Amino acid sequence: MKQAGTSRTLYRLGGVAVLLTLTLYLSQFILIRWDEYPASTRDWFALVQRSKLLGLFYMNALDILSITLLGVMFLALLSALKPASPSWMTVAGYFGLLGVGVFVVPRVAMLSMLPLAERYAAITDEIERTRLLTSGETLGALGRATPQTIGFLLMAVAVFIMSIIMLREGRLFNRIVSWFGILASLVTFANHLSLLLLPSLGTALMIASGFFWMPWWILVGLGLLRLARLDNQPDGV
Repeated sequence: MKQAGTSRTLYRLGGVAVLLTLTLYLSQFILIRWDEYPASTRDWFALVQRSKLLGLFYMNALDILSITLLGVMFLALLSALKPASPSWMTVAGYFGLLGVGVFVVPRVAMLSMLPLAERYAAITDEIERTRLLTSGETLGALGRATPQTIGFLLMAVAVFIMSIIMLREGRLFNRIVSWFGILASLVTFANHLSLLLLPSLGTALMIASGFFWMPWWILVGLGLLRLARLDNQPDGV
Protein backbone atom coordinates (compact mmCIF):
# COMPACT_ATOMS: atom_id res chain seq x y z
CA MET A 1 0.00 0.00 0.00
CA LYS A 2 2.86 2.37 0.79
CA GLN A 3 4.42 1.66 -2.61
CA ALA A 4 1.07 2.24 -4.32
CA GLY A 5 0.71 5.55 -2.50
CA THR A 6 4.20 6.60 -3.56
CA SER A 7 3.44 5.75 -7.18
CA ARG A 8 0.19 7.69 -7.12
CA THR A 9 2.02 10.72 -5.72
CA LEU A 10 4.63 10.46 -8.48
CA TYR A 11 1.90 10.16 -11.15
CA ARG A 12 0.17 13.22 -9.73
CA LEU A 13 3.39 15.22 -9.69
CA GLY A 14 4.27 14.06 -13.21
CA GLY A 15 0.84 14.98 -14.56
CA VAL A 16 0.90 18.44 -13.02
CA ALA A 17 4.51 18.96 -14.11
CA VAL A 18 3.88 18.27 -17.79
CA LEU A 19 0.78 20.50 -17.87
CA LEU A 20 2.79 23.28 -16.22
CA THR A 21 5.49 22.75 -18.85
CA LEU A 22 2.94 23.34 -21.59
CA THR A 23 1.67 26.47 -19.83
CA LEU A 24 5.19 27.88 -19.51
CA TYR A 25 5.97 26.99 -23.11
CA LEU A 26 2.89 28.80 -24.43
CA SER A 27 3.43 31.79 -22.15
CA GLN A 28 6.66 32.58 -23.97
CA PHE A 29 4.65 33.35 -27.10
CA ILE A 30 2.41 35.72 -25.13
CA LEU A 31 5.07 37.68 -23.27
CA ILE A 32 6.13 40.84 -25.04
CA ARG A 33 9.79 41.17 -25.89
CA TRP A 34 10.73 44.80 -25.57
CA ASP A 35 14.32 44.38 -26.76
CA GLU A 36 15.99 42.59 -29.62
CA TYR A 37 17.80 39.39 -28.72
CA PRO A 38 21.32 40.39 -27.57
CA ALA A 39 23.88 40.00 -30.35
CA SER A 40 27.02 40.39 -28.25
CA THR A 41 28.23 40.13 -24.67
CA ARG A 42 28.08 43.91 -24.31
CA ASP A 43 24.44 43.74 -25.40
CA TRP A 44 23.80 41.05 -22.75
CA PHE A 45 25.40 43.17 -20.05
CA ALA A 46 23.45 46.24 -21.12
CA LEU A 47 20.18 44.29 -21.12
CA VAL A 48 20.78 42.89 -17.63
CA GLN A 49 21.67 46.34 -16.34
CA ARG A 50 18.39 47.72 -17.71
CA SER A 51 16.21 44.87 -16.45
CA LYS A 52 17.30 41.72 -14.62
CA LEU A 53 13.83 40.24 -15.13
CA LEU A 54 14.02 40.69 -18.89
CA GLY A 55 17.55 39.36 -18.82
CA LEU A 56 16.33 36.18 -17.11
CA PHE A 57 13.63 35.82 -19.75
CA TYR A 58 16.19 35.99 -22.57
CA MET A 59 18.45 33.58 -20.69
CA ASN A 60 15.74 30.94 -21.02
CA ALA A 61 14.82 30.92 -17.32
CA LEU A 62 11.34 29.68 -18.23
CA ASP A 63 12.86 26.92 -20.37
CA ILE A 64 15.05 25.84 -17.45
CA LEU A 65 11.98 25.47 -15.26
CA SER A 66 9.79 23.81 -17.89
CA ILE A 67 12.39 21.25 -18.99
CA THR A 68 13.19 20.44 -15.35
CA LEU A 69 9.47 19.73 -14.88
CA LEU A 70 9.65 17.33 -17.83
CA GLY A 71 12.20 15.39 -15.80
CA VAL A 72 9.45 14.74 -13.23
CA MET A 73 7.20 13.55 -16.07
CA PHE A 74 9.87 11.11 -17.27
CA LEU A 75 10.21 9.69 -13.76
CA ALA A 76 6.43 9.22 -13.53
CA LEU A 77 6.29 7.48 -16.92
CA LEU A 78 9.24 5.30 -15.95
CA SER A 79 7.33 4.17 -12.85
CA ALA A 80 4.12 3.52 -14.80
CA LEU A 81 5.56 1.71 -17.81
CA LYS A 82 8.59 -0.12 -16.43
CA PRO A 83 6.58 -3.25 -15.52
CA ALA A 84 5.61 -3.58 -19.21
CA SER A 85 9.21 -3.49 -20.43
CA PRO A 86 11.85 -3.07 -17.71
CA SER A 87 14.94 -3.03 -19.95
CA TRP A 88 13.60 -0.67 -22.62
CA MET A 89 12.08 1.67 -20.06
CA THR A 90 15.45 1.85 -18.32
CA VAL A 91 16.97 2.91 -21.64
CA ALA A 92 14.16 5.42 -22.24
CA GLY A 93 14.48 6.85 -18.73
CA TYR A 94 18.23 7.25 -19.23
CA PHE A 95 17.80 9.17 -22.49
CA GLY A 96 14.99 11.31 -21.07
CA LEU A 97 16.81 12.39 -17.92
CA LEU A 98 20.09 12.81 -19.82
CA GLY A 99 18.28 15.07 -22.29
CA VAL A 100 16.89 17.15 -19.44
CA GLY A 101 20.37 17.51 -17.95
CA VAL A 102 22.04 18.35 -21.28
CA PHE A 103 19.45 21.06 -21.90
CA VAL A 104 19.29 22.54 -18.41
CA VAL A 105 22.89 22.56 -17.15
CA PRO A 106 24.37 24.96 -19.78
CA ARG A 107 21.44 27.33 -19.34
CA VAL A 108 21.79 27.34 -15.57
CA ALA A 109 25.48 28.17 -16.12
CA MET A 110 24.40 31.07 -18.33
CA LEU A 111 22.63 32.66 -15.36
CA SER A 112 26.13 33.58 -14.17
CA MET A 113 25.79 36.38 -16.73
CA LEU A 114 23.85 38.34 -14.08
CA PRO A 115 26.72 38.85 -11.60
CA LEU A 116 29.14 39.32 -14.50
CA ALA A 117 27.01 42.18 -15.81
CA GLU A 118 26.92 43.79 -12.37
CA ARG A 119 30.70 43.55 -12.03
CA TYR A 120 31.20 44.90 -15.54
CA ALA A 121 29.12 47.96 -14.73
CA ALA A 122 30.94 48.55 -11.42
CA ILE A 123 34.58 48.41 -12.56
CA THR A 124 36.65 50.71 -14.77
CA ASP A 125 39.81 48.61 -15.24
CA GLU A 126 39.91 47.73 -18.94
CA ILE A 127 41.82 44.47 -18.46
CA GLU A 128 39.21 43.19 -16.01
CA ARG A 129 36.38 44.37 -18.26
CA THR A 130 37.93 42.47 -21.18
CA ARG A 131 38.18 39.35 -19.06
CA LEU A 132 34.52 39.66 -18.10
CA LEU A 133 33.55 40.09 -21.75
CA THR A 134 35.45 36.91 -22.63
CA SER A 135 33.68 35.00 -19.86
CA GLY A 136 30.37 36.38 -21.06
CA GLU A 137 31.04 35.19 -24.63
CA THR A 138 31.50 31.64 -23.36
CA LEU A 139 28.31 31.75 -21.31
CA GLY A 140 26.35 33.25 -24.19
CA ALA A 141 27.42 30.41 -26.49
CA LEU A 142 26.36 27.82 -23.90
CA GLY A 143 22.90 29.19 -23.39
CA ARG A 144 21.80 30.12 -26.89
CA ALA A 145 18.60 28.21 -27.73
CA THR A 146 18.81 26.58 -31.17
CA PRO A 147 16.64 24.09 -33.07
CA GLN A 148 19.46 21.55 -33.02
CA THR A 149 19.77 21.49 -29.22
CA ILE A 150 20.95 17.98 -28.45
CA GLY A 151 18.87 17.81 -25.25
CA PHE A 152 15.66 17.89 -27.29
CA LEU A 153 16.94 15.06 -29.48
CA LEU A 154 17.74 12.87 -26.48
CA MET A 155 14.31 13.52 -24.98
CA ALA A 156 12.69 12.68 -28.33
CA VAL A 157 14.50 9.31 -28.29
CA ALA A 158 13.06 8.67 -24.83
CA VAL A 159 9.53 9.63 -25.89
CA PHE A 160 9.75 7.45 -29.00
CA ILE A 161 10.68 4.37 -26.94
CA MET A 162 8.05 5.14 -24.30
CA SER A 163 5.36 5.68 -26.93
CA ILE A 164 6.12 2.31 -28.55
CA ILE A 165 5.81 0.67 -25.14
CA MET A 166 2.53 2.54 -24.51
CA LEU A 167 1.22 1.23 -27.84
CA ARG A 168 2.20 -2.36 -27.06
CA GLU A 169 0.99 -2.26 -23.46
CA GLY A 170 -2.31 -0.71 -24.49
CA ARG A 171 -3.96 -0.34 -21.06
CA LEU A 172 -2.46 2.58 -19.18
CA PHE A 173 -2.58 5.14 -21.99
CA ASN A 174 -4.85 5.56 -24.99
CA ARG A 175 -3.36 4.60 -28.35
CA ILE A 176 -3.83 8.21 -29.50
CA VAL A 177 -1.26 9.24 -26.87
CA SER A 178 1.17 6.70 -28.29
CA TRP A 179 0.76 7.88 -31.87
CA PHE A 180 1.18 11.55 -30.97
CA GLY A 181 4.42 10.66 -29.16
CA ILE A 182 5.69 8.59 -32.07
CA LEU A 183 4.90 11.28 -34.64
CA ALA A 184 6.32 14.08 -32.47
CA SER A 185 9.56 12.13 -32.07
CA LEU A 186 9.84 11.27 -35.76
CA VAL A 187 9.31 14.89 -36.83
CA THR A 188 11.95 15.95 -34.28
CA PHE A 189 14.36 13.37 -35.72
CA ALA A 190 13.61 14.69 -39.21
CA ASN A 191 14.24 18.23 -38.01
CA HIS A 192 17.70 17.36 -36.70
CA LEU A 193 18.50 15.39 -39.84
CA SER A 194 17.38 18.28 -42.05
CA LEU A 195 19.85 20.58 -40.33
CA LEU A 196 22.59 18.39 -41.78
CA LEU A 197 21.09 17.67 -45.20
CA LEU A 198 18.56 20.42 -45.96
CA PRO A 199 18.76 23.30 -43.44
CA SER A 200 16.01 25.27 -45.18
CA LEU A 201 13.45 22.76 -43.87
CA GLY A 202 14.63 23.04 -40.27
CA THR A 203 12.33 25.84 -39.12
CA ALA A 204 9.24 24.35 -40.78
CA LEU A 205 9.87 20.94 -39.22
CA MET A 206 10.51 22.46 -35.80
CA ILE A 207 7.16 24.28 -35.97
CA ALA A 208 5.43 21.14 -37.25
CA SER A 209 6.78 19.09 -34.35
CA GLY A 210 5.07 21.47 -31.93
CA PHE A 211 1.66 20.45 -33.28
CA PHE A 212 2.40 16.91 -32.13
CA TRP A 213 4.27 17.69 -28.91
CA MET A 214 1.58 19.90 -27.42
CA PRO A 215 -1.26 17.32 -27.69
CA TRP A 216 1.12 14.64 -26.41
CA TRP A 217 1.99 16.72 -23.34
CA ILE A 218 -1.70 17.34 -22.61
CA LEU A 219 -2.72 13.70 -23.05
CA VAL A 220 0.21 12.35 -21.02
CA GLY A 221 -0.47 14.84 -18.26
CA LEU A 222 -4.15 13.91 -18.09
CA GLY A 223 -3.24 10.21 -18.32
CA LEU A 224 -0.86 10.45 -15.36
CA LEU A 225 -3.46 12.32 -13.31
CA ARG A 226 -5.95 9.56 -14.14
CA LEU A 227 -3.49 6.91 -12.95
CA ALA A 228 -3.00 8.88 -9.73
CA ARG A 229 -6.70 8.51 -8.99
CA LEU A 230 -6.66 4.73 -9.24
CA ASP A 231 -6.67 2.72 -6.04
CA ASN A 232 -4.22 0.06 -7.25
CA GLN A 233 -0.88 -0.14 -9.01
CA PRO A 234 -1.01 0.27 -12.85
CA ASP A 235 -0.43 -3.45 -13.38
CA GLY A 236 -3.68 -4.06 -11.55
CA VAL A 237 -5.71 -1.91 -13.94
